Amino acid sequence: MSAKNKRKGSMFETSILKWLRSKGVNAERLRLAGKDDEGDIVAIVAGQPYVFELKATIKMDLPQFWREATTEAFNYAKARGLEVVPPAYVIVKRRMAGLEQSWVIQDLEQWLRIQGDI
Repeated sequence: MSAKNKRKGSMFETSILKWLRSKGVNAERLRLAGKDDEGDIVAIVAGQPYVFELKATIKMDLPQFWREATTEAFNYAKARGLEVVPPAYVIVKRRMAGLEQSWVIQDLEQWLRIQGDI
């Protein structure tokens, strides 16, 4: 990854973090940990952590993004001794759109679990 792309990704993470906080969300940036990476941002809502993997890229590789997000949510739980892996999300920067129009991706099973239906 080029330095320019790393900068763009870092700026996107910082912007999302500030945006979440401006909406009253308790959110923190997570540190890089190589193969044990725990995601980019964690948000705590009503005591529940939510792990976000952020992508500011032209090429959409949703299966790869999702694998990273779920692996990193697992790593987050493991590093903290949590019995339940927190929900994982991918936030993708939407080209030519405002930050608040970024896409948020999760799978249907997780969505139902969060709704309390399963």
